Amino acid sequence: MATNPYFKDYSDEQNLVEDLTIEIIKTMGRDMVYIPREKFNQDLLFGEQLGVYFKVGIPLEMYVDSVMGFDGQGDIASKFGLEIRDNINFTIAKKRFIQEIQTKIPEIIRPREGDLIFFPLARALFEINFVEHENPFYQLGKLYCYKLSCALFTYNEEQVRTGNSDIDSVETYEHGQTAENTEISNLDNGILDFTETDPFSEGNY
Repeated sequence: MATNPYFKDYSDEQNLVEDLTIEIIKTMGRDMVYIPREKFNQDLLFGEQLGVYFKVGIPLEMYVDSVMGFDGQGDIASKFGLEIRDNINFTIAKKRFIQEIQTKIPEIIRPREGDLIFFPLARALFEINFVEHENPFYQLGKLYCYKLSCALFTYNEEQVRTGNSDIDSVETYEHGQTAENTEISNLDNGILDFTETDPFSEGNY
């Protein structure tokens, strides 16, 4: 038996739910910065991405789902030192994402895994690990928001040049850039003298 075709026009209700979703996020959410990942110098043979940079930061309001604090394993003392494994979840409205992000960068049609979110309150960068686009599940036959599962960003010599000093500071320490730290260079020079021709072969080269 077919469903009743006279009760299928939910367009007004859909617009109402969408507007309420945006209003709640704007009222109870936080101003974040969405930072798309841009790739260059790709190794086509091995599929390895040799270069990544972040040069654009776009403000966008988001709702923080993790209201009780950061999720994840927290701070862990491992054999490699202290590791901070904080996770957090955000909700953003699809309509607002289109208005603020897609209109400026048309190739970004939805939040992407690997892009960054700057959380000013915590002064921290989070990397998007997963984007859930079906929760809530088709209210009145439409999807209104994205839910982002994010983890604290681990810097790996990416180029961060957004023009926002709070964001760009992830690449710069007090004594210079992390990739060219003179203090570390001076320490390793005292451990082993690499000016010799071959310090490991005992002259058999």
